[in-house]
Amino acid sequence: GLLSLEQLQMVLGLLPTSDEIKMLKAYKGDEDKLGAPEKFLFTMARIPKVEARVQGFIFKQEFNSRKSLLKEAVTVIASCAKRVTDSTKFKGVLEITLALGNFVNSGHHLGNAQGFSIEGVLMLSGIKSGGNKKISLMHYLAALVSSKEPHLLDFTHDLRRCKQASQICDAALKGELRQLLQCCTELSQTLTDIEKGQETKAKEQKKDSGDTSTSTFLDIMTQFHTGARQELNEVKAKMTLMDQRFESLAKYFGEDSKTFNPGQFFGHVNTFCEEFEKALEEMREFQKKSPSDTEGAAAGLGSLFAAF
Repeated sequence: GLLSLEQLQMVLGLLPTSDEIKMLKAYKGDEDKLGAPEKFLFTMARIPKVEARVQGFIFKQEFNSRKSLLKEAVTVIASCAKRVTDSTKFKGVLEITLALGNFVNSGHHLGNAQGFSIEGVLMLSGIKSGGNKKISLMHYLAALVSSKEPHLLDFTHDLRRCKQASQICDAALKGELRQLLQCCTELSQTLTDIEKGQETKAKEQKKDSGDTSTSTFLDIMTQFHTGARQELNEVKAKMTLMDQRFESLAKYFGEDSKTFNPGQFFGHVNTFCEEFEKALEEMREFQKKSPSDTEGAAAGLGSLFAAF
């Protein structure tokens, strides 16, 4: 059976250096007189491109887990980008947020805004009511949505994967794909070099005990390389789709696509969702347990509701 990943990494560290290989190949003495470590090195030195072979097997052992993690992460953030763009409920809440902001800033040069950044809406929790410092503009927003557009209250369900997406770095994903593709390219070169070596030996009518293992290596790794390359091309296509969705997302929210940071954006959206839900729950608790706590905000809410 194949060696484990740990065993392969150990073997890689024990392989003879290029200088040691030259010395071992020059050895003409009796192999039986060599100690176990020297016999191991002697055997390894006779295997063509032994280091590249071991690295190829390590790549094969790591491939499925690395590819699966990469594919899953790309799928998560690509799906999240589409959900944010397609969510009509989130759009509805943002429209109310814009109207709320313009109402609060009426009479001010900021009172006729056509839009705002996602980062900007996070300021709502920090803007407190003049009548009750426990009530923020986020509480007003939650109460307003609850009163006027209750069907929008579960908009956070559409965006539930934003927290997970915010923890994924798209640049790191692209770096991992490049590394996997590079490993595929290196394996392809190794296979080509070994095949050429086999052809040369066949022409010279040379045979040694390594021929069988070399043929087995070529069969196993050629089949693996073909499948791995195909799977990575599929991941690459998904990543292209991911980039297209990022571009659409940036355009949709008026962001510069060149400087757009998806992880940061999803983090802001997730924070907004969490603060909205917290504010909504707190408003309900205020109204249930301490009606007096909301008296200071009642007049403001009344005029606010009348404006919508």
